[in-house]
Amino acid sequence: MTEPASLRSRLVGFTLIPAVAAVSPLLVLPAVSRAAGPDGWASAIAGESVGTFAAIAVAYGWTTVGPALVAIAPDDVRRGRLYRDAVVVRLLTSLVALPLLIVVCAVVAAPGHQLLAALMGLQGALIGLSFTWFSVGVGDPRSILFYDAIPRLCVAALSMFAILGGLPVEIYPLAGICVTLVGTTVFTVGLLRRYPSPWPPRREIPGLFRVGAPVAVNDAALGAYSAVPTPLVNLLSTGSAAAGFASADKMSKLGQFLPLTLANALQSWSAEVEGTARRRRLRIALLLHGGFGALGMIVLGSLGTPVSALLFGDQAAAPIGVCVALGLAFAMYSLRTSMTRHVLFPAGDQATVMRATVAATVVGIPLMIGGGILWGPLGVAVGYGATESISTILLTSRTRWRMRTLTADGALP
Repeated sequence: MTEPASLRSRLVGFTLIPAVAAVSPLLVLPAVSRAAGPDGWASAIAGESVGTFAAIAVAYGWTTVGPALVAIAPDDVRRGRLYRDAVVVRLLTSLVALPLLIVVCAVVAAPGHQLLAALMGLQGALIGLSFTWFSVGVGDPRSILFYDAIPRLCVAALSMFAILGGLPVEIYPLAGICVTLVGTTVFTVGLLRRYPSPWPPRREIPGLFRVGAPVAVNDAALGAYSAVPTPLVNLLSTGSAAAGFASADKMSKLGQFLPLTLANALQSWSAEVEGTARRRRLRIALLLHGGFGALGMIVLGSLGTPVSALLFGDQAAAPIGVCVALGLAFAMYSLRTSMTRHVLFPAGDQATVMRATVAATVVGIPLMIGGGILWGPLGVAVGYGATESISTILLTSRTRWRMRTLTADGALP
């Protein structure tokens, strides 16, 4: 397959197909926002934000660095062992993360909406057990389509009709939980047969946690500051103010799935060549992500308010200032995704990414809290945009240097 055809097929497979799973919530969330009311809607998105952070804890870095490890693995035996290692680590972390998630969701939810918040949190958290990272590493978008994307689209449509028919809104997160558990289980059973390899012995399990700690800490820091805004606003504000911020945050988070799937499409493509060819592909990846981020910032900043009112109702319309600030955060997220996934993680620079993310978190969370106290939801949004910018800027020079060393003659692909 020629290089343009290879890139085109991967973009179609790993960008358009997973985008179905990302867009599918738009079928049902308008019904959820109207049926639950402003406080219920804000509680649902706050719970989902907590769940996103819990998913990062459950995944323990595998969804971030796993695709690169699988892409450069020397054989199928090694790939099978990587998946088994990931299964063991993630099941163990879920035993701690999921009970804590339920408690936190109950705290941040508005009175009377604790169950909805907890279920939305569990739906998001269980994504940390998903198989999709492995499919990305081996260049297999069809598994994502049949075991994840299509089922999510179907249950979203069914949940919408169920809620409109009078069933409680909790039916939506319950259906999403089932999709993750069933799809991942069926895929895993088949994969274990196709990739025979030994399970990690008990004595090696602590070592797996130590090796994955830098990426896990980085992801946790990133997840901490990305999960803070909506629960924070829900604690500081009520009614339409919290609902409007929840709408803007939901649109931004849905949009973040697109640069992530673009990174997945380019993961093995950018790593399968060496030298000058790899340098060219890395530059293309960075340019695509930078341009995509700028486009997303413009769209969210200019259309976020009317689109949120159309989707989630006038009471949950997102303020324009919040949309602009979250648009900046989206642009920085898109660019940084390529910097880490395509350059720094393959170069073994996990510790650098971790330090930058922790530094941004240490500065950014107080900014969001202080901004929220002084200026409400807009202050939280500005603090979040500043946090994403700090994290990205801190990685810029290291990314340039790593691109030179990674693509030098004789460098490992």
